[in-house]
Amino acid sequence: MKPKPSLPPESAGDPPEKLLTTDEVAAWLGIQRCTLEKARSTGMGHFPPFVRVGRAVRYRPSAVEQWLAGRAFNVDGTSASSPFPMTK
Repeated sequence: MKPKPSLPPESAGDPPEKLLTTDEVAAWLGIQRCTLEKARSTGMGHFPPFVRVGRAVRYRPSAVEQWLAGRAFNVDGTSASSPFPMTK
């Protein structure tokens, strides 16, 4: 029997995040799966970072949440993550 790989000490107390599929992230964001696929293949647009697990593409929920937070705006057009207003 092959021994299970051990987790690095710094993450031993935290369960690993469940990685999300392209379909799950597309549904979460309310966009088409092909939008994420095209962004990955062309490098166009600003979309959440992804990881490859073998041939499969997966997304970390925390990375998608961080990406979303960076795209938030206030009603006056200022970035919710920046104290500086946008120039108009």
